[in-house]
Amino acid sequence: MSSAVLLGCGSIVSAQTGKEVSLIVPFPPGGGGDNLARASLDLFAEKYGEPIWVLNRPGAGGNIGTAAAAAAKPDGKTLAYVTNGIMCVNKKLYKNVPFDPMTDLIPVGQLSKIGLIMVLNPKTIEGVTDLPSLIKYAKEHPEAVNFASSGVGTTSHLAGEYLAKRAGIKLTHIPHSGGAAALVEVMAGRIPFMIDVSSNVLPHVKSGSLKALAVTTPERLSAAPEIPTMKEAGLDNYELYAWDGFALPKGADKETVKGFSDAFHALAKDDQARRRLQNLGVEPVFSDSETFSRFIHEEQPKWDALVSQIPSARN
Repeated sequence: MSSAVLLGCGSIVSAQTGKEVSLIVPFPPGGGGDNLARASLDLFAEKYGEPIWVLNRPGAGGNIGTAAAAAAKPDGKTLAYVTNGIMCVNKKLYKNVPFDPMTDLIPVGQLSKIGLIMVLNPKTIEGVTDLPSLIKYAKEHPEAVNFASSGVGTTSHLAGEYLAKRAGIKLTHIPHSGGAAALVEVMAGRIPFMIDVSSNVLPHVKSGSLKALAVTTPERLSAAPEIPTMKEAGLDNYELYAWDGFALPKGADKETVKGFSDAFHALAKDDQARRRLQNLGVEPVFSDSETFSRFIHEEQPKWDALVSQIPSARN
């Protein structure tokens, strides 16, 4: 499933002008990543000076859409929305990733740091209302407790497996084709819980449809200060956050990279752009190309270590 939406000029324009930029989002519409990718895109487009379209190309934990972006002409007409999973995790999980994120993509800038929230449908398991009672039940009923994720190898999958490891319990992973699909199952009560990016689950916590058990960040989220950290909720030594940003296909010239990077970094001083991301429960970053590249290299060892601890996450 794919969709193309123009953001940034206030109206739909013809795709025949030759000036539009396509942002390939390798996840389904409506999920946490898609929501974040779109959040400030109109303001980014205004600063860059060209319309930007969103094209959803989901599948294989983001590999399908990212492969299409990596193979695109490096003419400045194609951007990729990338995440920690795409840049640091997938190559460790999937046997045949059709691109090398470190050589086939040029980072434009980091969008945000993303806290994850553990959410529960309290109607699914009688007596389970918080993190300690969920862990207790799972210990008494090994592998009887399911958790949903947005797909094999995604951050929500790793977060659930990491929970099982840190809590000393056995959980059954139920992957879905995106965060929105996983969320539907939890809200319907067919799966009791999931751990996913705040942008996907926070609105449903705010509405009262789901109960937030904990956030996975070291500190409470500014958008939801009432939700405790994992440590405060009863599980020590559990910290995890995701991140995202934009990238260009390899071969893009320095002028093109600089143009996108400067426009993206300018959002750091844009209060409207920052508020939009904060309202989704994430920490805005809006770094430039060089800073994002350095950050990715610094993050790689952490994700390598996490994947190596969770062999069951490998595809």
